[in-house]
Amino acid sequence: MSESNQEKVVKSIIDYLGGKENISNAWHCMTRLRFEIKDESLIEEENIKSIPEVMGAQNQNNQYQIIIGTEVESYFEVLASKLGISGAESSSNGNKGEKKSLITMFMDIVSGVFGPIVPAIAGAGMIKGLIAGFVALGVVSDESQTIQVLDMLASGVFTFLPFFIAASAAKIFKTNQYLAIAIAAAMQYPTMTDAAAAGNIDAFHIFGLIPIPVFNYAGNVIPIIFAVFVLSYVQRWVDKVLPKVFRTVFTPTFSLFIAGLIAFVVIGPIGIHLGRGLADVIAWLFDVSPILAGVVVGTIRPVAILTGLHHAMTPIALQNFSDQGYDMLMPMMFMANMAIAGATLAMYRKAKSQNERSIIVSSSFSAFLGITEPALFGVLTKYKRGLLAATIGSALASAFISAFGVRIYGYILSSIFSLPAYIGEYFIFAILGIIIAIVVAYIAATLLSKSNEKLEPTGAKTELREEELTAVAAGNYVAIDQVADEAFASKSLGDGYAIKPSKSEIFSPVSGEIKTVFPTKHAIGIETNSGLEVLIHMGIETVSLDGKPFEVLVKPGDVVDKKTQIATMDIEELEKNKIDTTTIVVVTNMEKVKSLPEATKQSYSAGEKIGDILPK
Repeated sequence: MSESNQEKVVKSIIDYLGGKENISNAWHCMTRLRFEIKDESLIEEENIKSIPEVMGAQNQNNQYQIIIGTEVESYFEVLASKLGISGAESSSNGNKGEKKSLITMFMDIVSGVFGPIVPAIAGAGMIKGLIAGFVALGVVSDESQTIQVLDMLASGVFTFLPFFIAASAAKIFKTNQYLAIAIAAAMQYPTMTDAAAAGNIDAFHIFGLIPIPVFNYAGNVIPIIFAVFVLSYVQRWVDKVLPKVFRTVFTPTFSLFIAGLIAFVVIGPIGIHLGRGLADVIAWLFDVSPILAGVVVGTIRPVAILTGLHHAMTPIALQNFSDQGYDMLMPMMFMANMAIAGATLAMYRKAKSQNERSIIVSSSFSAFLGITEPALFGVLTKYKRGLLAATIGSALASAFISAFGVRIYGYILSSIFSLPAYIGEYFIFAILGIIIAIVVAYIAATLLSKSNEKLEPTGAKTELREEELTAVAAGNYVAIDQVADEAFASKSLGDGYAIKPSKSEIFSPVSGEIKTVFPTKHAIGIETNSGLEVLIHMGIETVSLDGKPFEVLVKPGDVVDKKTQIATMDIEELEKNKIDTTTIVVVTNMEKVKSLPEATKQSYSAGEKIGDILPK
């Protein structure tokens, strides 16, 4: 059976990440494959980004993120199969030997917990939006059985959200899912919820001594995350101290009892107060100035999506719904998505090809539907003015709706289809906010790019100019057509020169940025400041040596010049094994080159100028 396209894409991704052995862990959110990588120097980022199905890739918060889009789950299924992991095994814990900052660990946990349950939350939120629209328009009475049934479908997820959180968090913390759900069930048992609703007692007392504060945990997210975290340690400890013969029965018993009591007495109350504290901080910002709050949240939102930090807003919004019955953050997320859509659409007339126009249109449409990663990673990260325009539109629209107190009463995907949820007191301001976000972002992107009709992409190279070409190592010069490798000698890979090195030190032959370090360490790719792509290939037929004779001293992203030593090659080891040490330098995009310099001498010292590369 032939490979499917998804299998081919996943196989390429694994190869370009340095192989299966270089991947500690993998999981996904709504649009991204996320990886824990052992050796980041083995990642071939340019090759990953060249895959047509990949919308972008970046290393963020000790995660390597590859943006696939809304079909990410189907790709992950193939990936999980090839890596030999399952949904339950895939988590954000990553390589336990690697120390992470608290912020990184927090973001790993949040993205890992909420990523899998977002479809349920978003689907229920959309139904809530439709209910609000039907009632506001008078299509259906809010007391009708139709609304009651729809409300059950929509509210069930949010009322019993701790169950979903528990199941998802159990995967992250690698503990038993059903014990985690059991703790969530205990925290939402009618005895607790009825006591919280009645308000006639502040706490239960176990054994007449230990107080268990009374709270309504329905819809709360922070307490159950911490409770499952504690459960993971309790279960491992109990399993360790009990004899094997007792573990089947008594490990779950003691784990549930101990972790459950800790959750009731300590974790639950702390989580409730922490959640309320986060909500209070946001409320305080609105009290200081709703406009300032809008500007701050609207400004950081596009960048937060780029870095994956936008997940941090989800628990705050959910806590707001639980504590206040409404939230003002999600409307600003809505404005940010509309601004991203508007700025992306403005790039259409700048596109140079039909394929690029198609990407822009589809990415903009996705942003209108609430999925902004294709627009951000596929379009706006290439055009820094477009990203700035989206930020301006997001900030102004968010400030506008905040000034008029626009809020929403249930979690809903920030999509143009979520408009029915705003029907009512704030509907007109929500509509005006959308118009401001789209129009301001579109106009700003157009004006900001007007001074340069070509609209240079972010990180775009300057106009081609002469580039100095230097000796990659000390040794004798060899004409490219004389090297003992037909692929290079025929110039099918590009034109250049070679050096038979007399010393082990290998230097950069041009000034530029390291783009690629091959997994086998025998080859390094550099892109010059004017866009020339230069490949350094150490030795002939050295790819099979698995990197053993080489020590690479640079990594992708490093800036180098002729004084920069980029690698060391063990010449003695290679010669002892009768391997040709000739080191080759070729320009692979020769369509940009008018002529290369010719050697003026037989031998060169490392870094010595050979001549200038003349551009077309």
